[in-house]
Amino acid sequence: MAAAYRVELERDESGWWVARVPRVPGAHTQGRSIQQALNRVREALSLWVNDAAATDLEPEIHLPLASRRTVDRALAARKRAERAGEEASLVTLDAVADLAHGQAMSVRDIAALLELSAARVSQLALEAERQERTPNRVTKQTARSKR
Repeated sequence: MAAAYRVELERDESGWWVARVPRVPGAHTQGRSIQQALNRVREALSLWVNDAAATDLEPEIHLPLASRRTVDRALAARKRAERAGEEASLVTLDAVADLAHGQAMSVRDIAALLELSAARVSQLALEAERQERTPNRVTKQTARSKR
């Protein structure tokens, strides 16, 4: 198992990212980007640690409080959007299945109702059919409702 090292990163006054490994005094460097600083800190770490190339680096990026809050809000919003997208996909799949099989509507009518292309509705209809044929089908939506 590869060793893991926490790497602290923060920007200096000239805009460079300064990287240091607190557990290994002397393992520090800088880079113009976060990735460059991480690559260089791995090189610096190799002077002090055997097999530094195989170690796991765990970046801890220090930002001003206002910037950290902005980043945290952006990441949280993206997670919410991802969950909403997953839910929209499941509900759309259910709607296609209901309209195609339960209501016997044409692909074009379903596409018009759901504001999708006919090709996408055809794909979803095939996916819905495959899921219906799978024994003991448990959808994400069913699993989610049990939480």
